[in-house]
Amino acid sequence: MTDSPCILMVDDEPDLERLVRQRMRREIRAGRYVFVFAHDGVEALERLAEEGDISLVLSDINMPEMDGLTLLKHLPDVAPGIQAVIVSAYGDDRNINNAMDLGACDFLTKPIDFERLRSVIDRALLKG
Repeated sequence: MTDSPCILMVDDEPDLERLVRQRMRREIRAGRYVFVFAHDGVEALERLAEEGDISLVLSDINMPEMDGLTLLKHLPDVAPGIQAVIVSAYGDDRNINNAMDLGACDFLTKPIDFERLRSVIDRALLKG
């Protein structure tokens, strides 16, 4: 692909890809980030297996097929050491604690604050 960090965004919300591409267009054009998208955990694991250069996973929790917490459980088998951030409308203590216990390095609530997202992405990429 490229030398830019590749970020896999996993969310079943149809408009999220367009929103991310629009709100992160400067970073994408500058080559700061490359985004790829999956619509559930199963598709995300397939993308991770196919593309070995993904640096970070941003995942929703509630999705069909495979939810984000189950995806977190499978990440070490498919992409050992990859950083993951949960981005969900359900930011209650239970979900946050479950995500962190399963290896998420951060948790963001929706609606997405894109300034905070940029900061979280940069911090997660430094850890990775």
